[in-house]
Amino acid sequence: MKEKQYAAEMAALLPKRKRDSHKGCYGKAAIVAGSKEYTGAAYLAAAACLRTGVGYTTLFVPENILPYYILKAPEVLLKPFAFHRELWEGLLAYDSIAYGMGMGVSEDVARCAVWLIGHYEGKLILDADGLNSLAAFCGGELTEIFARKKCDVVITPHIKEFSRLTGEDASTFAKKHKITVLLKSAVSVIANENGAARNETGNSGQAKAGTGDVLSGVIAGLCATGLSGFDGARLGAYLVGKAAEIAVKDIGEYSLVATDLISYMGRAFLYLTGITEDTDKERGEE
Repeated sequence: MKEKQYAAEMAALLPKRKRDSHKGCYGKAAIVAGSKEYTGAAYLAAAACLRTGVGYTTLFVPENILPYYILKAPEVLLKPFAFHRELWEGLLAYDSIAYGMGMGVSEDVARCAVWLIGHYEGKLILDADGLNSLAAFCGGELTEIFARKKCDVVITPHIKEFSRLTGEDASTFAKKHKITVLLKSAVSVIANENGAARNETGNSGQAKAGTGDVLSGVIAGLCATGLSGFDGARLGAYLVGKAAEIAVKDIGEYSLVATDLISYMGRAFLYLTGITEDTDKERGEE
């Protein structure tokens, strides 16, 4: 599919915003992430989520590192997270959850992921250590785990993470478990039980630590505003890649870092809203 045609398709997915609205109209996203070793992952995912138009972004991190995030992103709500079921139940009220970024690989991380899959009814984005923990502690039980799912599940592995999880290709795995798989690569594949799409935006500047955390946050925000897991994943991949393309015109691929993707996210949205406005003019709409 030609770039302009695909860009128009992505533009059509943008959630509509009304002047007469309030933050409650645009959903609530939860970011469950971070550990003492990987504090940056939580910040990157939450800060990226803020840039998607979502009404509320709440960052859940371990209590021992929560003070690190105070006023780092003042628009983000902060809550402590621990591996206790009574805390997990508070997540059920959110429209989307991004889970696993920088949490470390452990049986507790896997146990919470399994609980969310079986109890949560919104859109659940599993990334990084959420997936690595499932692979390490529940690898032989994935069919049963996903068969009990109540939520719209999106997994966002890079190729190595996906190989730890399964020996199947993305489309086969997505159809088998009725989930969305976003397999990150130079050309990313986004597959669900109904088909697959390819995302070709982006560049080598994204081959840096933290860019996957940004992507998970963007998908969580888009899904909270009303998109399905599949549409949130493909639009998210497009926007992050487009932000990278715009950013490197100013700073180059060598110097691009994950925080630059967040800084340029607004210009990626403007690119798509420009396409939407041009399409509306062609149709004679105001």
